[in-house]
Amino acid sequence: MISTFAQSILPAPDHIVIVILENHPYTQIIGSPSAAFINAFASDSNSALFTNSYAIEHPSQPNYLDFYSGCNQGVTNNDIPSTIPFTTANLGRQLIDSGKTFITYAEDLPSVGFNGATAGRYVRKHNPAANWMGTGINQIPETTNQPFTEFSSTNFSQLPTVCYVIPNLDNDMHDGSITTGDNWVYDNFSGYIEWAKTNNSLFILTFDEDNNTTNNQIATIITGQTVRGGQYSEMINHYNILRTIEDMYGLPFACNTSNASTISDCWTTPDGISNNQIVISMYPNPARNYVTLKINLRNNLKLAFMNVLGENVKDVLINSAISNIRVDEFTSGLYLYQLKSGTRIIEAGKIMIE
Repeated sequence: MISTFAQSILPAPDHIVIVILENHPYTQIIGSPSAAFINAFASDSNSALFTNSYAIEHPSQPNYLDFYSGCNQGVTNNDIPSTIPFTTANLGRQLIDSGKTFITYAEDLPSVGFNGATAGRYVRKHNPAANWMGTGINQIPETTNQPFTEFSSTNFSQLPTVCYVIPNLDNDMHDGSITTGDNWVYDNFSGYIEWAKTNNSLFILTFDEDNNTTNNQIATIITGQTVRGGQYSEMINHYNILRTIEDMYGLPFACNTSNASTISDCWTTPDGISNNQIVISMYPNPARNYVTLKINLRNNLKLAFMNVLGENVKDVLINSAISNIRVDEFTSGLYLYQLKSGTRIIEAGKIMIE
């Protein structure tokens, strides 16, 4: 029986910059002349506009926690959580554990690692990673909580693997106008957006929630070199975006992202091959002496087999469309496999050896 890999190819961006704006529904942003720049880059050939994107809940803070950790950690209001620092799974810790980097850059944050509720126009409720600052299980260093001035002064190539950017209350459209927020995005990110198109990087713009309706539809735009431009109508939410980032870097799934689907239809590879051109299958499954791998990419891939403990068992270089691979030396049982292009995981799955 042929077992086709379930996931489509995903890029592994060198950098992802995520900007979260506040409290406006999709219909107030997309098509609005007040958001001229946002609409301009949403229609770019390197941008995916998601026309059925939704927040999870109300009010603001639980959505930020959903986006960062896959659930709201039991928080249902905008107060500083009583049980911090949390020790649950989160994107920042996952990235650090995998040898990658993470930083939050917050506008008006008065100092590195600041943990107060407010400072100027900064509000902690919009800075989810602050709830994990510490030295315990799943916690992250205070140095991951940086003022936005550090982003502004950093060469794009020196940015962390993933960063969250938290505007202040005027520039995130919470207190300021849509035009104020749109101008802030242009002033601070138009250069990065253009750079990302040729440097294997992504820019993600989304909103925490709408204006407190039951619909909760928001604008979400992803732009960058490996994005196939257009409008995408599948229903997504904060969990889907987090799950996609986790899959891009081979990270564990935090909380509800284990049940969320990956955004898989808007990507190309860095050399411009669309993900829907990738056809991969491995059979038979279960296997006994050999497995056959079929793939329409031929550029020096590596197939790695691991046992259920994640220990490497066998590596095979893949240089042709059809490869017959011996597995008769394997002990009977369940094995994991990853097909990689360099360090980028193209596909992953399981196979039973009899």
